[in-house]
Amino acid sequence: MTTRWTVFCAIIDNFGDIGVCWRLARQLRQEHALDLELWVDDWLALSAFLKAQLPELHDQNGSLDQDTLLADGVLLRRWHNPWQGDAAIDDHIAKSDVIIEAFGCELPASVKLALGKVQKPVLWLNLEYLSAEQWVKECHGLSSPQPVAKQVRKHFFFPGFEQGTGGLLREADILENHARWQQHAERRQQLLQMTGLGAKNQADHLLVSLFSYDTPALSGWLDALAEQTQPAICFVPEGKSLTAVSRHFARPELVAGDVVSAGALSVAVLPFRSQNDYDELLSLCDFNLVRGEDSFVRAQWAARPFIWHIYPQEDGVHMLKLQAFEHLYLDGLETEAAKAWRAFSNGWNQGEDCRELWHYLRPQLSGLQSHGRKWQKKLAVMPDLATNLVNFETLFKLSAHP
Repeated sequence: MTTRWTVFCAIIDNFGDIGVCWRLARQLRQEHALDLELWVDDWLALSAFLKAQLPELHDQNGSLDQDTLLADGVLLRRWHNPWQGDAAIDDHIAKSDVIIEAFGCELPASVKLALGKVQKPVLWLNLEYLSAEQWVKECHGLSSPQPVAKQVRKHFFFPGFEQGTGGLLREADILENHARWQQHAERRQQLLQMTGLGAKNQADHLLVSLFSYDTPALSGWLDALAEQTQPAICFVPEGKSLTAVSRHFARPELVAGDVVSAGALSVAVLPFRSQNDYDELLSLCDFNLVRGEDSFVRAQWAARPFIWHIYPQEDGVHMLKLQAFEHLYLDGLETEAAKAWRAFSNGWNQGEDCRELWHYLRPQLSGLQSHGRKWQKKLAVMPDLATNLVNFETLFKLSAHP
């Protein structure tokens, strides 16, 4: 009998949460043949996100016109606020084999109550944010009793970079895809042609991608690209990065299809991309600036030099999380390259002028490229997040029925 999983996703920051949940849901369905429902609370954000992924789902106005849709085998359902589920829906959800609260979102109260009435064991998971901090291994898999019933427990599942964590999202074909994209030089030329820059000799250019939060650090970096000897092309998908780019070039607004230049630098604005197209962009560029969690992980599978713009927190806790990752990632990297990478990473995430920091980092890209390959292979040895989740359910069932 097919195992039934239910995932709840609250879209908090642009498309980061749904980006992870959609990749996970599709992989669980396609690679593990699970019967999967994905409940999403922001239907407008989901609609905008899926336009690039599955445009055929949208009506003539470009919207998702139903509260329930089947996409790539995943049943998408609208999570209304306040919750509009009746007793039948609550019971249906509560009788899932696995229920996942993505990133700490809370299940509707009536669903929790329904969980307390279910006779069979249900695996209730809180899928946490990705972190490289050491305490993650200690907390991964821990459970806590819930007030709805004595037999109901919630387990905490932590993605991570080391054995003893939940691992990272990694589809079965992603490494093969990156190898294919990077082996064919014409893919880079096609990328340039799509932006109207096809006449440029891509072999002579440094290709970079920018997908970051708005930051004052951006202006100095763009200045550095403009004044370097090697011509550079910076690809910027539509999103938050454009605010700072527009400000830098004194433009009221930049939109998809625009190209602006200064010195050795050309900036090409790309339309919002499907996840597969974004993976390819990361693969084809020589350097990637990424943000949040989803693009952060994808940059590592691309095995290209990158900098992570971590989600900023007012109390500065994000810098501790960043430093924990830096400690893992820089292990084994040649000293000068490690120093340059760490300096740029910290400067970027603290909103500093990164002009000179880029000139310090730029000569190290070759060494960072080799290191990226080694890091990719090191991560690929571990089971991926979806597989770890499925294995965790298997162990849960064995413990419930010894």
